[in-house]
This record gives sequence, C-alpha cells and structure tokens, in this order.
Amino acid sequence: MLSENTDGQENKSENQHVNRETWSGKFDFFLSALGYAVGLGNVWRFPYLCYRNGGGVFFIPYFIFMLLVGIPLVFLELGVGPLTSWKMVPIFRGIGLSMNIVNFYLVLYYNMIIAYSLYYLVVSLTSKLPWEECNPAWSSPNCVDDYSQQNFRLVTCDDSNNTLRCDNGQCFNITSLTGSIANCSTNQSNLDLVGWWNPSFPSQDYWNNVILMKSSGIDESGTIVWQLIVALIVAWILSWCMVVKGIAISGKIVYFTASFPYVVLLILGIRGWILPGAAKGIEFYIKPDFSKLSDINVWTDAASQIFFSLSIAYGGLTSLASYNKFQTNIMRDAIVVSFSNCLTSVFAGFVIFSYMGYLSHVTGQPIDQVVQPGQGLAFIVYPYAVTTIPPAPLWAILFFIMMLLLGIDSMMTSVEITITSILDFFPSLRRKSLYKVITITGICIIQFIASLNFTLQSGTYWIEFVDYYSGNWAVFCVAALEAISISWFYGLNNFKKDLSLMIGEKYTNSKFFYGWYFSWFFICPVYLIVLTVLSFVNSKPLKTGSYTYPRWAQILGQLMTFSTFSGTLFWALWLIIRNLFITKKPLIDLIKPDFENWKPLKKSDQIKMKLIHELPVNENEEAKNETIEIQKF
Repeated sequence: MLSENTDGQENKSENQHVNRETWSGKFDFFLSALGYAVGLGNVWRFPYLCYRNGGGVFFIPYFIFMLLVGIPLVFLELGVGPLTSWKMVPIFRGIGLSMNIVNFYLVLYYNMIIAYSLYYLVVSLTSKLPWEECNPAWSSPNCVDDYSQQNFRLVTCDDSNNTLRCDNGQCFNITSLTGSIANCSTNQSNLDLVGWWNPSFPSQDYWNNVILMKSSGIDESGTIVWQLIVALIVAWILSWCMVVKGIAISGKIVYFTASFPYVVLLILGIRGWILPGAAKGIEFYIKPDFSKLSDINVWTDAASQIFFSLSIAYGGLTSLASYNKFQTNIMRDAIVVSFSNCLTSVFAGFVIFSYMGYLSHVTGQPIDQVVQPGQGLAFIVYPYAVTTIPPAPLWAILFFIMMLLLGIDSMMTSVEITITSILDFFPSLRRKSLYKVITITGICIIQFIASLNFTLQSGTYWIEFVDYYSGNWAVFCVAALEAISISWFYGLNNFKKDLSLMIGEKYTNSKFFYGWYFSWFFICPVYLIVLTVLSFVNSKPLKTGSYTYPRWAQILGQLMTFSTFSGTLFWALWLIIRNLFITKKPLIDLIKPDFENWKPLKKSDQIKMKLIHELPVNENEEAKNETIEIQKF
C-alpha cells in the first residue's frame, strides 16, 4: 500500500513538473484516433474512387497498400508520439513543422465543410425539404424535378443536323411544329421536345444559388455570404467548446462522436438496401473490372487514398499518442484503427451506392451520370435522393448529423495538433488554466479569420483549391522522411528498444516484428518516394467539373504545396548554416541520434530509456531507479 502511495506521489509530482495531461479512460485514445482517421473522405471519396477504378478490383491494391504501408506508418507515428516528437535526429526536426503547416491548411477548409453540414441540418428541420422541387426564385432553366417516364427522357443531343441543343438543358427537333427551322429563342410551345441533354437536380441549384451563391470562378470573389459566416462562427464555437478543456473532456466526447456515425450509417444502409435499384447501384460499386489492374493510375489512386484515409503525416496520430501513458500497446491500436478505418470506407460504399442505384432508377439516368465526387455527392446527389423517400426530412437530418459528427471528430484532433505544438513549445502557457484558455481561444480566432475566404461567393473554388494543393506530393515526401529518419538514421535497433519499453519485449523480440523493420526500412521509403515523383510529374491543372482553374491559381497552388514541405527543408538548411558558421560543430552531428532531446516526459521513463540504450545515468537518477525497482519488488 505504501509502495502504491509512493508511486502515486511520484507520478503526481512528475505530472505537475511537466504539467501535461494523459488519457484518463481505457478507450479514450483508441476512439479519438479512430474518430480522427475516419472522416468525411471515407463517405464521399472512397466510394467514388472505387467506381472510377474498376469497382471491386480497387479493393486489391487498396488493401495491399494498407498492409504494406498504411499500418506500418500508423504504428511508426504512434510510436513517436509518447516521446518528444521528431527530435530523434536533429536534421529531421522540421518534420513536425511541416505537419503543422499542412494541418493548418486542413483546418481552414474542413471547418467550412462542417459549417455547410450545420446549415443543411438546420434547413432540414421542416416538413418539406426546400430542394424537393424547382423554385423559380433560385432554380436554373435546367432544373428538373419530375423524372417520370412520361415527362423526362435523357438524350445526348449530338446530332446537330436533326436536333437543336439549348442552354436550358433541353433538346428539340431541328424542325419546329410550325415547319420552320427551330431556334432556342423561339417560343417553346412551338418546338418539338426530344428530351433533356443537361438536366440538373433541384438540390444542385439550391446548393449553387442558395447555399453558396456561387460565382463563375475563383477570380470572381463576389461578396461574403452572411449565412455561411453565421454557420462558420457556430462551427468554430463548437470546435472551441470541445478542445478548450483539453483531452479530459474531448476524450469523453469521442465516445459519442466516434461511435454514433456508425449507427446512423447502418440505419441509412438498411433503408437504402431495400430501395428499388439499390442492387444495381451496389453491383456498379463492386463489380470488378480486372483490366484496370494494369492501369498505373489505379495503383496510385489506391496508394494515395490509403495515405489520406489514415491521415498519415498530418500530425494528428502523433499528437494524440503524445497523451498516452508511456506503456501502451500502440501496435494493437495501429492495427485495429487501420482496419476499422478501411472497412468503414468499404461499408460506406455499400450504403452510398445503394442510394445512387435508387436515384438512377428514379430518374432513368445511368449511374455514371448520377455519381459525383466530394462535395457533389454530399450536398447534391444524396440530398436529392432522400427527397423521394418519405419522410424525406428524417433521412436528410440523419445524413447531415452523420456528416457533422464525422467532421467534428477529425476537426477536434486537427485543432488539438496546433494547440499541443504551441503549448509544448511554450510550456509556461500550461501553468495556469487562464493562459491555456486564452491561447486556445486565440488559435481558434486566428484560424476562423483565415478561413473567411471560404465564405465568399467563390468560396467553394477555394475549398477545392486548398484541398488539392495543400498536401499533394509534399505530404508524401514528408512521410518518406518519417520512415527514413527512424530506420536509416536513428536506427531500427534503437527504435526497437524504445518500443520494447512501450509494448513489451515479447512483441519486439518476436520474428513477426521483422516485418515492421522491412516495411519501415525499405517498403515505406521506396513507395513514398515513387508516389512523390509520380504525383509531381503527373500533376495536372486543377479542374472542378467543366471549370479549369486559371494559370495564376495553379502557380499559387504549387507554392502552397512547397510551403508544406518548406518546414522540413528550411529547418534542415538552418541547422546546416548554424553548425557551419555559428556553433562550428561537425555536420555529422546533425544526422546522429539525439538522446538528449529524444525522450519520454516522465523522469522514471527517461531513466529506463537511458538504461536500455546503455547511456550514462547520474547518481540522482541511479538512486531514483533503485527506489523504483524496490517499489516494484
């Protein structure tokens, strides 16, 4: 009993010394990591990539990359977290800075998407969804809300000799009912309608003209949309409330936010699977086209998706793991989180494509005409699909609650990354809760102001722009340096000793563990370097639908991508200059393990780490270590 009290006092004093929280609940960390990794991309990006890359055959490269690269990199990042992140080798300390830069970009547009979900959730609280029917106040001439066979027919209208294609999306016979040559400006009552070549859902016009008040391009900024400002303020207040009390509160919130989306997804799935046309949609989703396996783009898409789906190199996993107790089975967590994330993506595809099949059945359009990626799937296609399923507001509310919770989980950790980095860099801010609250409030206000650009009428163009360019090849390169810094410079044997203190020697001494070594040392660096080169070489001008971004936006985008990598690059250059001209120290010191700064937070764990690495221990530390051993005995 005395030993337990002494140990508790020691832990208390050490915790007071570092003044840093740790997860209090058994599943706090696991659910936080799962909630962070499982985000909006699982619902709107993965199903679309499957459809585009050969259906079910896409699962083959996807799960290959998950096993060979995804899980090992997640394990590596979780292993770095409980130590002083990315300080193992001096020249690679800029990795943490690059992570903060790309995370800053992510936070800006991600909270805007949460704001969209909040907006839709509020307007769905009605007996009739506002986008169920075309409304002359906001709908375009292309708007169609009656897809019955007697009123709607989809045509290509490519035969210019016999048909007339008009801007309102309709196609007419070249000869009018009066016998004259048809003209789009002619009274339509005198025209012979063939069908529609470019219809739009009411939800599409509602999204473009009511929610976004969308401009014609990124260089036409327009005015600020006040409804979006209000929604963004609410989204940031929500984020602030979840992080201001630290992980003691956010670690409990995730028990709901990480699990409830699965309940909603299952409910939506059960409803979708019994709809007419659902089987056709699911078949379209999983039917394999094995010829696609010879297409390099399928493999690069799978590699990229597993990378972004698991949120590797964005700093979140490392930040969450930094609040772990030093002795935590992070290997188990890495495997379970990775598999849960990927299976969620696959399951979401079955749900989403059941509704796509149903919408194809209702409208008579082919599924490939119905499916849209990203924001189009979340805010256009699905919202219109539910308008034909009574009670429509209920299914809309459930969907946007799911979107909100998926976004909040990821957002909470993303904001926490910046908070953790600043508080670790300025530990004095942790001493008083008032200082910490002021710091967190300041961070949220700065990020809110920086995201105001997304509330302009051109805001959606900027979201696509930041999403595309903020990470790109730079994130792959940073992740490659993660693996290289650990396995090539710090040393796999040194990292093995560190992990043995965390998860136990029964795991690190097993033959199975050599698989991790091989992945960290060879597979991950090679895979990521190749992916970096391919992403850089195959970089194409950004397009959104039929809109191509202007040249200046492409140049600015490449500069944004480089800014992500600049944290790693400029930190390394600064250290080289410092050693050459200021401290006059050998450059070789920059690529040697730095055990002085690479260590756990608790003093008792630092002693164990020194002993396992056979580093010198001073007399006070030896006495403390003997006390610890006696207490254990």
